[in-house]
Amino acid sequence: MSRVLVVEPAPTLGRELLRVVRSAGWEADATASQASALRALGGGGFDAVLLDVSRSADLAAIDAIRARAPGVGVVAMGAEPRVERVVEALRRGAEDFLRKPFGRVALERALGAVEAARAEPLEGGFLTWDPAVLRLLAELRRAASTEATIRIVGESGTGKELLARRVHRLSRRRSGPCVLVNCGGLHESLAESELFGHAQGAFTGAVEPRTGQIATADGGTLVLDEVGDLAPGLQPKLLRVLQEKEVTPLGTSVATPVDARIVVTTQRDLVAEVAAGRFREDLYYRLDVIHFRVPPLRERPGDVPGLARTFLERFARGTGSEPPRLGEAALDALCRLPYRGNVRELENLMRRAAVLFPGRDVDVERLLGARAGKAAAPELLPEGLRSLNLRELERAAVERSLHQARGNRTLASRALGISVRTLRNKIRLYDLA
Repeated sequence: MSRVLVVEPAPTLGRELLRVVRSAGWEADATASQASALRALGGGGFDAVLLDVSRSADLAAIDAIRARAPGVGVVAMGAEPRVERVVEALRRGAEDFLRKPFGRVALERALGAVEAARAEPLEGGFLTWDPAVLRLLAELRRAASTEATIRIVGESGTGKELLARRVHRLSRRRSGPCVLVNCGGLHESLAESELFGHAQGAFTGAVEPRTGQIATADGGTLVLDEVGDLAPGLQPKLLRVLQEKEVTPLGTSVATPVDARIVVTTQRDLVAEVAAGRFREDLYYRLDVIHFRVPPLRERPGDVPGLARTFLERFARGTGSEPPRLGEAALDALCRLPYRGNVRELENLMRRAAVLFPGRDVDVERLLGARAGKAAAPELLPEGLRSLNLRELERAAVERSLHQARGNRTLASRALGISVRTLRNKIRLYDLA
């Protein structure tokens, strides 16, 4: 990254922000209006924009910048940012949000997020349009700038590994290694050597020394994927490594210091695993610093259309053909699937569609096969609902369907199995407008 454009209407603050950007090592120019910013971006030469969005109306400038200069990263900024404005800025495509005035550390973190996004291919991105998940991504970005251990929980196929790698790219350790350890795939007889390494002659077949995966992560990030599957015998040894920040390879008594940031993912309920005696309680508390839950795809059907089209375009490029067309009926059927396999299941469906229907309308009956008749509305009631009062149950169902459909009354009414007119009446009845 070489040049940054600061868009700040207050001249004094604009000069101060320009000074901070230049002191951090970037070339920078400043302008006071969005119109002049768009003219400057049209000429090229800028890699990032620091955009003031103190007013809600300013958020539209993010869309204008994306249209005028799609390769330029956007960092939104405001003096007293409201949560909804931060979320909306990120939803429109800003890589980060800074509170004004900001210092060099905050600036470097934000521009680091821009660089990570520019370097990140589509295959490595976590795509979402869901407000709750966008808030999660904003919180994850803030947590990534710390050194705290992060635990990411979610069903298989929700994108936990993508988020773990995202933490690394947005952290201060982004220039270091990111080492992913598949805890469920560790062969018990070789697991210690794989994790901790070994000295030459430590066991039969150890003809040369080996550096373990934990030591390889020194200076970077260690991702323990599906940590709930870690063998009981390895758990106390891992705990010791985390506590002492050093690792001792097999066949030697010499400990090697390891400075690695820890990120873990799991689809298991670790509290239940601790209660059942399958996971050490002390290790659990060592890992339970900051945790995030990634919602399954069936809880965010509003993401299905965007993800489906993105996958179709990607697979069509790979085959050199035109992408299939998704009509309203096909999208409706896709949005109603339960998605036990989550995003991975939708991705595989679109891979199949790209092969079967290049440049044509998707025949959803043929695409889904036996599953076509099983496409049903997602679960509508929140977990833990205690009341069996029919009025309360109906209100909860309407509220949840509207949330999952991101306010789209047509999708919500289909999920509920009622007409849009009936849904409007329910919204008025329960004061959900």
